[in-house]
Amino acid sequence: MTHIYFDESGDLGFDFSKQGTSDWFSIAFLLVENKRPISKLVKNVFKLLPPSAKHRGSGILHARYEKASTIKKLLNGLATKDIKVTVMRLDKRKVFIAGNPNDLYTSIVISLINRLYADGIFDSNEQINLIASQRNTSRILNKRFSEDVLNTFGTRITVSIIKPADDKCLQATDFVSWAFWQKYANGDSTFVDLVADKILYEYEMYR
Repeated sequence: MTHIYFDESGDLGFDFSKQGTSDWFSIAFLLVENKRPISKLVKNVFKLLPPSAKHRGSGILHARYEKASTIKKLLNGLATKDIKVTVMRLDKRKVFIAGNPNDLYTSIVISLINRLYADGIFDSNEQINLIASQRNTSRILNKRFSEDVLNTFGTRITVSIIKPADDKCLQATDFVSWAFWQKYANGDSTFVDLVADKILYEYEMYR
């Protein structure tokens, strides 16, 4: 079974007159078959943090708050593991009718999975476990996302929506997503280049 962890970067707001509204939105996938080496890596990197940083994060690594040296250490570690990485990015200025942000989010995830099937990354009969980082506490929205994915792919895919604190592979995925964001939003590929050999594809929605 392949486990697909994913996390997003950017926002799905479309009022570009507001400060902080991003031009890009992206969703990164981390494909893993054996979760244990990834979990161990995250634990080991966390152990190296100073006590103040450990307290701040309540036991969680989050790329946004870590030093560059910590981010590089984790990404370099991922580069030695049996993983695959892919991403779908969206240039929001190309979306003329934004629609419901939650529907667009789901559409991007489904589109990325379909691309992987089309490119032969998954066998049509392969069982996939899709693990999402909890974006909000709304049970209705989480249930709707799960139902939309299941209605699209049927029993080939199971869906879990959990907190990063409950699965260290999600914390690793956050670092991968953050690395791609530096490339798309800031033009800095320094971090994503560390896992370049693990990247399957970089797709753009609506290109």
